Amino acid sequence: MRLTAAHRLMLVVLAFAAYGPTLKLGFFWDDHVMIEANPHLRSWSWQELRHDFTTDVFDGHGDPYYRPAQTLLNRIDFTIWGLRPFGYHLTNFLGHVANTLVIVQLGLLLGLTGMAAFLAAGLFAVHPIVVEQLMIIAGRAEIFGLLMTLLALYFLLGDGRRRLWAGYGCFVLALLFKESAMVIPGLLLLGLWMQDRLRAQWPRIVPCLLILPAYWALRHAAVGGLNFPHNPMLVGQFFLMAFPRVLCSYLQLLVVPWNLHSHHLMPHLSHGWFLYLAGLAALTGLAFWRRARWAIFALVWFVLSLLPKTPIMIFGNFMLEHWAYPAYVGCFFLAGHLLAQAWDKPRALASRIAIPGYLTFLVFFALMVHLNVALRGTDEKMYRWALRFSSSNPVRYNLGVLLLQTGRPKEAIDYFEEVRAHYPKDAANLHALALAYWEAGHRKSARFHLRQLQLAHPQNQAIAQSLKKMDAELK
Repeated sequence: MRLTAAHRLMLVVLAFAAYGPTLKLGFFWDDHVMIEANPHLRSWSWQELRHDFTTDVFDGHGDPYYRPAQTLLNRIDFTIWGLRPFGYHLTNFLGHVANTLVIVQLGLLLGLTGMAAFLAAGLFAVHPIVVEQLMIIAGRAEIFGLLMTLLALYFLLGDGRRRLWAGYGCFVLALLFKESAMVIPGLLLLGLWMQDRLRAQWPRIVPCLLILPAYWALRHAAVGGLNFPHNPMLVGQFFLMAFPRVLCSYLQLLVVPWNLHSHHLMPHLSHGWFLYLAGLAALTGLAFWRRARWAIFALVWFVLSLLPKTPIMIFGNFMLEHWAYPAYVGCFFLAGHLLAQAWDKPRALASRIAIPGYLTFLVFFALMVHLNVALRGTDEKMYRWALRFSSSNPVRYNLGVLLLQTGRPKEAIDYFEEVRAHYPKDAANLHALALAYWEAGHRKSARFHLRQLQLAHPQNQAIAQSLKKMDAELK
């Protein structure tokens, strides 16, 4: 099957059929800090551009992620669209479409037939695992980080000096979009192995390995080092007892993406942990025994893509569903390969099952995207939906703040108190709790707690301003 412009247009239509509803959404969650309340996006100057590359993506008001390419993309969107969310959502959607189309080209370069590459890209286009990242504009780091990763691999696996330079440039951009792009050298080796060129072309990773220290030095200068505890015992226990179950959880979502939600907490360890380890070991052994190259490729790509997220899994105790967005690419390549083989045998039983099965999954995945947008289409809906399945304290805090801001302080108090039970010294939560008590009418109690909080955090200007406002109103 020779792929034409019509086939690629069909993929664009598939992506729009699934993710079109996200274009109607507003700003969500981190967007309020990263875009709406970010004064640095308002103007272009050398000082502002330097600021983009010397601070974190939240400008000190959130987690210290170093993603200057994302900030630059936000700046471009703000210049074009101002604070109209449609344009930002359109950019994210186009990024997802671009990923879909590049997957076709990369699949062909790795040896997939035209039919297999098309079928793989179709599944990728409609799968709902990235729905939250297309609902929340701040999620574009995952989308465009993957785009630069795919382009880097596409160029580096080709021939010609210009393609190599383009590939290394895309590698740098991928790192500046998201830290997890550090796995590109490993994915490049995997791709060369699929092309049977590993022995001759492995030196292509050398420039990548030279770029990585420079990137980490730049990142360290801007946002500091990685502050994870040094606990080899815990790390070893995680990879032996927890990581196999994490992989199985993501594989389950690949086939049945049901109950997607924010801040998925790590599954609890059980006495059956060795069953997950044994199952994955058996699956890996079977793939190597059968010399199933695409199965081996899919498994290695899957694990490599998730490895950069493991420190957060270990020490943050959560696993975000959209982390599987890049990890599923190899799985879709395998699925496309198997489906194309069945498709070529129209009279075989496998073909009779594969064709309607593929179409069923396309419809199911697209409907799941629509369902998620309907169930989680506002900040409040997203927080409440997540808390149906998760006990995440950041989600509880966010919902409490939203309730406080919308005139429901009594309901907000319950969420802030739940957070305080787990983090009794969290200044932001205690500040919000005091404000909620104040708005609910418990003014003396609120002022007393805020005074105690100020004594513990005398340099916190937000606490001082709230206390000053309370004193003025009591007078």
